[in-house]
Amino acid sequence: MKRNIFLIIALFAFIAVMAQSQIKLTGVKKKQNTQMSVANYQVTQTDQKTVVNMDFVLDSLKVKSARYRAFTPILRSKDGGQNQRLKSLLVTGRVQNILFERDGIDPLYIDNCQTVRREKDEPQRVSYTDAVDRLPWHKGAYVWLECDLCGCGDTLKSEQVYLGHIKSDPVFNYVDAVPAPTKKVRNLHGTAFITFVVDRWEMKPDYMNNHRELRKITDTLDVMTADRNISVKQIKIHGWASPESPYEHNRMLATNRAQSLTDYVRQTYKLPASVFAPAEATPENWIGLREAVEQMSTATLPHRAEILRMIDDNSIAPDPKEKKIKQTYPAEYQYLLKNVYPHLRRSDYEITFEFKEFTLEEAKEVYKTKPYQLSARELWDVANTFEKGSENYNKAMQTAVNLYPENKEAAINLANIALRQNDTLKAETLLEHAGDSAEAENARAILYMQQKRYADAEQALKRAQAKGMDVKVNLQTLQEMNK
Repeated sequence: MKRNIFLIIALFAFIAVMAQSQIKLTGVKKKQNTQMSVANYQVTQTDQKTVVNMDFVLDSLKVKSARYRAFTPILRSKDGGQNQRLKSLLVTGRVQNILFERDGIDPLYIDNCQTVRREKDEPQRVSYTDAVDRLPWHKGAYVWLECDLCGCGDTLKSEQVYLGHIKSDPVFNYVDAVPAPTKKVRNLHGTAFITFVVDRWEMKPDYMNNHRELRKITDTLDVMTADRNISVKQIKIHGWASPESPYEHNRMLATNRAQSLTDYVRQTYKLPASVFAPAEATPENWIGLREAVEQMSTATLPHRAEILRMIDDNSIAPDPKEKKIKQTYPAEYQYLLKNVYPHLRRSDYEITFEFKEFTLEEAKEVYKTKPYQLSARELWDVANTFEKGSENYNKAMQTAVNLYPENKEAAINLANIALRQNDTLKAETLLEHAGDSAEAENARAILYMQQKRYADAEQALKRAQAKGMDVKVNLQTLQEMNK
């Protein structure tokens, strides 16, 4: 058989810990054109595995109906003494595919292969992934692709194409320091629009829309009081009245109505009396009135600017101010009275609650369904029950950052995870708020390496070194990349 001739085009770009290439293979046998491309070639390493990924682009690959072509990545040590064959990709013709299904895969490849039928003259791409146990000699090893274009398994009739080599790993320094324990106290704020009979303050749960508005408070407290992990610490209610009555009268109404709502909640739930803060009130809700007027157009409120100036005039007492608006712009005042004033009469509530402290075993269970009940410290402890870099560890760190975005330790560790996945955009965002610890600077250095900002990477490593971190390996990696 005439020896196949291959044209190899390789473009290299550094990624997380390995090299990435695009190659194009062209084999010529007699008058038959055989062409196949490899795209998105990537080799990554975890602490336990060496993983090879690539896409086989078969758009121009010709395969006779009763034949197959085999492509096998091979890891080869730097001294050539070690070889490790990975999973083979067998691209079959139509008849050969039927034969494999009927009689079984060729014994040469049956132990470790994936097969795909070539769709004749159609664009076709096959994703390939194989992971093997990481061995010491993998560091610096070469990656070759064996191309068996005769489908006979004869290595003398096959060609091997160089894809790249496994570059030195940068060292990812995760933060091991545990966040300080903190009280898990939270505050929930809401507003209920309770309707009272004119000039009265007795609570009527079934009056107007009160049942719906009261449920804003009771639905929340129902959940809290039913959860043994939650302790309600304080309930505070603040009442507001609209400005249309005399100020002192409004003070009395707002105070009594806030107290009435407080009493209703107290009677509904068997909570300690100390939980209920004294009811508070603002006699007239000028703040809400101003916000509403400011948002209106002049088509709705022609003298909007003038009314705003009157509202902002603190030299006028509340009652004369309200009277002035009413007398100066009577039509617009009536519009506000009808459409805005009802919404100014509201009851704001604040519920302060605390999640209990969990043991590690409890935290592991809570994490599965209610991770928001865990502190940063507890999430950290849960994450550390998983292997660093594992899917579960990564998920726990992502949860910690989502819930506690100000936690720098979690941000650094999640940035390292993102860098391992070559997600530079995510890593860069996380590192903007990760502080200037040695671990943060080391992560920035790896980010800069991936972005080919080698001078910045060197400076970041020097800053990490000045803070006591051993950065020799990463400096060597940087030198290798920057050749």
